[in-house]
Amino acid sequence: MKNINYLCLKFTLGILHDCQLPGKKVSTLTGAMLSKFKKLYCINRNNSVCCMECKIRDICMIFEMMGEKFDKNAPIAMQSDVFPRFIINCRDGRTIFKENDTLEFELIIFDNLTELFIQYIYVFETIGQSGLGPEKARYELLSVSDGKGNIIYKNTLLTGNAPVSDIREYISSRLDYCLNNRKNISRMTLLSSVMLNSDCKNGNKKVFFFSAEAFSYSIRERLSRLNVLEKEDEEKLNELLSDKRIINGINMKLTKIDYYIQNEQKTVTFPRFKGYIVFDIERINSYLDYFFACEKLCIGQNILLGFGRYVMG
Repeated sequence: MKNINYLCLKFTLGILHDCQLPGKKVSTLTGAMLSKFKKLYCINRNNSVCCMECKIRDICMIFEMMGEKFDKNAPIAMQSDVFPRFIINCRDGRTIFKENDTLEFELIIFDNLTELFIQYIYVFETIGQSGLGPEKARYELLSVSDGKGNIIYKNTLLTGNAPVSDIREYISSRLDYCLNNRKNISRMTLLSSVMLNSDCKNGNKKVFFFSAEAFSYSIRERLSRLNVLEKEDEEKLNELLSDKRIINGINMKLTKIDYYIQNEQKTVTFPRFKGYIVFDIERINSYLDYFFACEKLCIGQNILLGFGRYVMG
């Protein structure tokens, strides 16, 4: 598998007035970020030309971020098949904020986007001036720190370098941690909702059960869309896809989650899995690199909404 560079940025926002924010903040932050990027950099922002028809898509930063499936004219909740080159994580489920409260979230950017990290800082700084969410909650960007907690941006100034990591280093460190701490690496716990990919053989893109085949397909699809698979990787993942005995046990609950699309004034409902899976360690041992890589990359549909996070061990 080819290596993947990535950069973790932790944003700390200072709320400037009493306000309300949606509980599902990943979709709010992602939507605001993409809207601001389109306003700043999209040459077709005022017309209906789609990204695939754009004449400069090969040098477009937004196209690099979102990939060929992205439709700039559609709400992100309706773009389940987009595989972005960034991840936003936010565990803060509060909806009521007081003046001087803080809100933190993590942004992970991959590949060439790491060289443009200052653009993301600038975008989130300007969002604070115009307001976040339906109530236009204004905030001040207090600081941005790297993956180790070192502050690299404060008081509108860069105070340090943003160190870039790579996925091979991550895989090695996670495997060492699990082994040294006697973690059960055959167990996978879902940290967020997960909606697996489907190869659409039956014409249905939604997967309503957690199967070895659907999980393996989701792993392969995510890595393939990032263009990191060598021929040997594709052969191994095809073997994984055909092995229906990799799962020993499942403790999984299928529920649903609703998202309100403000521009269209309608609610869409998604199925979601929550729980854990126990794999046959002997059968997945040669695939652990892919499993650990996708801890960082996320899998499945609706990654733009914060879906697809899990942890091994």
